Amino acid sequence: MSGDMITWEERQALTEELLATAKAFDAAAEAAFAEKNGVYALIYCGKELGGSPWDEPEAHIVYVGHIGEDSIRHWLDDTGISTVRRSLSAMLHSACELVPVPKSDDPDDEDRFANYKLDPESESRLTAWMKENLRLSFLELEGEQLEASYLGLLDYNAPMFNFQHNPNNSFGHQIKAYRLQMSELAASRA
Repeated sequence: MSGDMITWEERQALTEELLATAKAFDAAAEAAFAEKNGVYALIYCGKELGGSPWDEPEAHIVYVGHIGEDSIRHWLDDTGISTVRRSLSAMLHSACELVPVPKSDDPDDEDRFANYKLDPESESRLTAWMKENLRLSFLELEGEQLEASYLGLLDYNAPMFNFQHNPNNSFGHQIKAYRLQMSELAASRA
């Protein structure tokens, strides 16, 4: 694998490895965020987000991130600190009866509506939905290999919840529109 770019075949192989090693979120996965270095992927295995029309949903990568201690934020009951949770909550708003609220009560907090959170019951429902429908996978990588692989995975998979460095994301515009609606709902509850 070269430092600047990885081949299409290497992107495909990394994707297949992530899909093959995907597991449910648990204590071991939580610990991996603090112990590993590389990238992680969220893999969707459900039907509500437009999965396969067949009986068995097709697993596909919906988010790729750099491993870090703060990566656990997606699994915490705090949508205000996770772009993945905000995107999921916007898409599942009606189906899961999710209620957006301002991230804070501080009128000087400029992003308190844009980075909305959910009421406590909704936060719990979203986390439960994630644990049922998403899987998590890790690739341990270092140095130049890490960034080349990260960008290659974005290019190959065009994950719906990655907006930066992902020009092939065909869902990004619509998800952002749904998130704006949620921000407006959160503002109406201020």
